[in-house]
Amino acid sequence: MNLGLLLGRLSGFAREAFVASSYGATSQADIVVLMLTVPDLLVNILVGGAMGAMLVPEFTQRPKIAKQLLYQSLLFFGVLFLMVTVGFYWQSDVLVAMLAPGFTDVQSEHASIALRWVLWLIPLTILAGVATAYLHAQHKFAVAAMGTLIINSAIITGLVLVYYGFGSLSLVAAFVIFGGLLRLLSQLSLVNFHWTPLVSLKPWQLHRPLVVRYGQAMMSGSLLLLFPVIARALASYEGEGSIAMFNYSMRLVEFPLAIAVTFLATIFFPRLAQSFTSNAGQHRQLIRYGVQLTLVLSFVAAILLIYLSEAYADIVYGHGEMNDTSVIAVASVAAIGLFMLPLQGLATFLTAVFNSRKDMRTPMLLNSVGLLFFLLATSIDLFGNGLPALMWAMVASYALICSLQLMTLKIESFRWFDVLFEKTFFIGIVCAISISIVAGKWISQVDLSAWLSIAIACLAALLSLLVMALFNEKLRFMLKSRLMTK
Repeated sequence: MNLGLLLGRLSGFAREAFVASSYGATSQADIVVLMLTVPDLLVNILVGGAMGAMLVPEFTQRPKIAKQLLYQSLLFFGVLFLMVTVGFYWQSDVLVAMLAPGFTDVQSEHASIALRWVLWLIPLTILAGVATAYLHAQHKFAVAAMGTLIINSAIITGLVLVYYGFGSLSLVAAFVIFGGLLRLLSQLSLVNFHWTPLVSLKPWQLHRPLVVRYGQAMMSGSLLLLFPVIARALASYEGEGSIAMFNYSMRLVEFPLAIAVTFLATIFFPRLAQSFTSNAGQHRQLIRYGVQLTLVLSFVAAILLIYLSEAYADIVYGHGEMNDTSVIAVASVAAIGLFMLPLQGLATFLTAVFNSRKDMRTPMLLNSVGLLFFLLATSIDLFGNGLPALMWAMVASYALICSLQLMTLKIESFRWFDVLFEKTFFIGIVCAISISIVAGKWISQVDLSAWLSIAIACLAALLSLLVMALFNEKLRFMLKSRLMTK
């Protein structure tokens, strides 16, 4: 799964780098960014991880009806979101006004036309989300993880063709839809349906409590996703290219978040859901391991990338129409966003724990508090003005959400103090953080190329994680056994 996510995020970087090099930080770049990101953005707001949160526990705990539930979910949500997409299609100008209120009339008109065709990706992405939940419940992660690579490859192909004069943005839209269809078919190919359309509808498995939990999980995930949406909308008031600049910065934060941190929640979730009803001791142990792993990985990644934010941004955006000033500006905003890695990672994992226990209501309420704080902070300019202020407001909001989650998640015979300050874990993470700080500071002060700096940082990260692992008694025993065997 990690390999699939890595390839997917790298292809996403390639896509963003191509947009940046072709359009720079201009009004046209703002339109292209909206066109390529709004369908997934709307899916995330409307679903917000709810599909997996609702369906994975059902698939794992009720395996006999899993395929029937899968079929009914595909049918129900496919029809529902097809109708939603029709509504968005006819109101694309309203969407642009909400997501980019600072656009000029000309920009809004062009963006509205560009959006109409890519919106048909929404039902395809929803159906892929249902199939992904089923595959995850079966502990099949590889093909689902390759979904981002598939669709980004299609988009990049369309962008390249347009760049060399073989069409307009409508051609890119066609490749977007093609990529979404290909992603969906790749996942359905593993399901092995027995096609009995009418028989599979009885009895109806999408009962009311399940739909209620879906609504709560949807609200919970959607509230978190509103942070960058609102921030990007506010960025449109900062002048031409501001939406693109903020989007470029967020991509630099999302890449390490996905491949090094939040993938843990996806892998742990099916086992958390299964152990909650069958093995309380294993459930507590999974939570302990998940939290500790999330913190170690996120702190190491965040520290090294904060020190090397300019080299990091230069590798991705330092070419084409992007000048040095724009790259440095993106790096400075991304460096602030990287402080969110431990907070976002922990919030994502703890949300997975809540969901595995079929408690979707609590994360929804806590995320609402975090969003209200974010709106208040940005409205009174608590952190100042400009793109850096928007990013600091997001960091503070995630810190609040994490604190509330730790205070409200009550598990029998389980104390957060014992998890966070367990002797071997605490010493290990302090050593790992220390190595990362020393390495990051040294690399940033030495005159090296951007690629070499990042390569050395990766080695430093591996060293930090190795030192951390050696403080784990079980890992030491396994390593010692292997060495003695050899």
